[in-house]
Amino acid sequence: MVEGDRKMMTGLELSLEVPLLSEIRQNIRKEVEAWFSSGTIIPPVSYSTIEDQATLLLEKYGWDKKYKAFVMVCCGNAIWRPVIGSVPFNRRIFLLPHCLKNSRLCQGQQDEMGLLCRECGSCSISALLREAENLGYVAIITEGTTIAARLIESGKVDAVIGVGCMDVLQKMFVSVSKFSIPSIGVPLLECGCADTFADSDWIKEEIYHFDSNSAFRLLNLNYLKTRTSSIFGKEQLSRILEPAGNSTENLVFESLLAGGKRLRPLLTVLAFEAFSNQIEPYNLNRLALSVECFHKASLIHDDIEDNDEKRYGTETIHARYGVPVAINIGDLLIGEGYRLITETRLPAGTICDCIKMVSNGHRKLSVGQGIELMALRNHEILSTEEIITVFEYKTSTAFRVSLLLGATAAGADAGSISLLEQFSRSVGIAYQIKDDLEDFKNENGDFEIRKPSVLVSMLLEKLTSDDRTLFQHAFQNSNIEIIQKLADDYNIRQSAEDLLKDYIEESENSLDNFQNIGLKMALHEILGNIFKEYI
Repeated sequence: MVEGDRKMMTGLELSLEVPLLSEIRQNIRKEVEAWFSSGTIIPPVSYSTIEDQATLLLEKYGWDKKYKAFVMVCCGNAIWRPVIGSVPFNRRIFLLPHCLKNSRLCQGQQDEMGLLCRECGSCSISALLREAENLGYVAIITEGTTIAARLIESGKVDAVIGVGCMDVLQKMFVSVSKFSIPSIGVPLLECGCADTFADSDWIKEEIYHFDSNSAFRLLNLNYLKTRTSSIFGKEQLSRILEPAGNSTENLVFESLLAGGKRLRPLLTVLAFEAFSNQIEPYNLNRLALSVECFHKASLIHDDIEDNDEKRYGTETIHARYGVPVAINIGDLLIGEGYRLITETRLPAGTICDCIKMVSNGHRKLSVGQGIELMALRNHEILSTEEIITVFEYKTSTAFRVSLLLGATAAGADAGSISLLEQFSRSVGIAYQIKDDLEDFKNENGDFEIRKPSVLVSMLLEKLTSDDRTLFQHAFQNSNIEIIQKLADDYNIRQSAEDLLKDYIEESENSLDNFQNIGLKMALHEILGNIFKEYI
């Protein structure tokens, strides 16, 4: 979310008034639905985009400007409704606020999840809950968005129908937009902390909305994470790799079983599933495993080049068996990666395209690593522009290969491939800046001295001549305290965070014209998970 969105999310600049007359509400909803019926705007969209659309509608129909926030809610609903219609009821959550209850007569009790309705019939809550639960919804009566955000982040629901005051609906936008959860908001007709009321007909219309003919196909990221992890069990790995049992292949097997986020094979699985019309576990397993082979090989070689003796809390291969053995294992993993691609049952032309794309990525990664290694050898500090190039060559390439391997194998169109390339570049750079920021906060390491860091590069470019001399002396003597003090004096962490947010926004914007809504939403969700502290 961009900075302007954050400021607008406070609601201070907008009237939060909801039309009390049903005719006005229905007219606005009807015209907004018609406005978005062409389907040219595909979710998720930013807060600022929704505001721009609401402004156009206010001008077109001459609606009172005090209803702008209400029109924005209707715009968000209209954009998400076709997607919501494709989500089964049992994968939706229905949220009602406490304030709908009759405060004098309510017999419900409170627990950690919210209000437990006793169905006393003294308010509209019990009837709405019963209807939603009968359809299969997870229905909760709660104030605020904490419980909803927890369920959303857990992956237990795919869509949200929420009732609340305009202020709460705006706050809920933060959670649902961060994780790209399809959501519909029905505003209370009056804001208040007790004895409020809502448009029951509107609520029922939303909870019953389902389109069995919907063309939208969502991807369940939690399921695909589990699906990806299953590839790396001992039995599955043995079936795919068919190791001969010698000591060298055993080390390859051990490397693939070792810990890690499995983000790269997940991206391959995700892209393949998004564009494939049929389930092909034989091909998909080999593609995902090939990506992890390339990744593990790069880690083994990186550990040698960085002289790291620990990886995932255990000794690295070169620390245990020596550099020659480790280099050989890395080389064998690269060979296994290419072999796995050629052993898929894909058309020969597709295999050729995959090999070409991966080999180009392999080359770019090595060039980026070479730039970094030569800078270290010559005791040089790369410029910010140069280090961004290194990030693009190394980390962006890893994202690109992971996504494009799955997409290419599944027959993605050229337009989608191009957009995924743009996304990969931005997210890879953002990912590495985030890593450098986290490393710089680490009080126990000398990371920014022995390897390039974007914060050090940015700092050097901002220093005065006197401080530059101080910095050079600290750099030559690996004095981390002085460098961190200078970074604080020049507010480098904030500068790096601003740069990071620029690349996160660029990543989000690169998906604006992406037509595969399942992959688009999944990638937005991944962005939310990786960069949740900064979005």
